[in-house]
Amino acid sequence: MRGRRRIFCLLLCAVVGGVACGSEQLQGEDYGDLLVSPSGLVLTQDEHAVGWGKSDCTLCHNFNNLHLVDQTNTGINVTAIQDLVFSDGLDSCAVCHGTNGVE
Repeated sequence: MRGRRRIFCLLLCAVVGGVACGSEQLQGEDYGDLLVSPSGLVLTQDEHAVGWGKSDCTLCHNFNNLHLVDQTNTGINVTAIQDLVFSDGLDSCAVCHGTNGVE
């Protein structure tokens, strides 16, 4: 009986792990069209309350899930934005989104 339980647990872990690894987030993080907010792309304390004042955007945002789709429907080149994010890292965030309350 004990051996069967161990095999069941191993199979369950394999299935759960396989499902998680196989999932793909095509939309990425969706915050809607930021251009329609009062300050546009620039983050404000009201709109970014949890992350306001934090300098490491990756504490909450995985770069792999950002800028996958043009949420603004303006025809921006999301591939170029992704390339910028991956080449410049955290320094690239402030270019479009402001300082996030970090001085």
